[in-house]
Amino acid sequence: MKKELEIFSTRYSCRNFKNEKLKKEDLNSILEITRLSPSSLGLEPWKFIVMQDEKRKEELSKICNQQKHVKDCAALIIIISRLDFLDYFEEKLRKRDMSETEIQKRLDAYMPFLKSLNQEQKISYAREQAHIALASILYSANALNIASCTIGGFDKEKLDSYLSLNIQKERSSLVVALGYCNDEKNPQKNRFSFDEVVKFI
Repeated sequence: MKKELEIFSTRYSCRNFKNEKLKKEDLNSILEITRLSPSSLGLEPWKFIVMQDEKRKEELSKICNQQKHVKDCAALIIIISRLDFLDYFEEKLRKRDMSETEIQKRLDAYMPFLKSLNQEQKISYAREQAHIALASILYSANALNIASCTIGGFDKEKLDSYLSLNIQKERSSLVVALGYCNDEKNPQKNRFSFDEVVKFI
């Protein structure tokens, strides 16, 4: 188990995976941490499809532009963005420990915004949240010495069809490959310096 800053400083995109399965408890830990990710308005507009079957990984690699690491990894997590959050927002809100007055206050504040979104805006809004869940996957995996690679370059329409998604209610957003890396050493981290990206005002 890695600690603190090391989890963030050593993580990189691996495209060379060993032929080795993940421990079930490690994969479940990654998924549980991801499930607990924060989201805008607490909507949690996501679902996660886990793929470990060799044939399915082979099929998915074709949808992902023949990327080799998609079929070679131990497991794939597909982040599905939910678009039906308007249907469950009030119910979810009422499960919180708050007064009826506070619930109505939040409904009055947020429902007009949610109702104003057209389909494309819903997709964009939900996919923005998917990247929060993505970060949870990447860094929780690295904490367990499991390598990862984010795949955004795929045919979303084909993947939606392959997964038989109801595209009025959900869309595929991101694919994450997980496994044990076969690289001899981690590549050098290349990031802008602290002063280049941080400004105090």
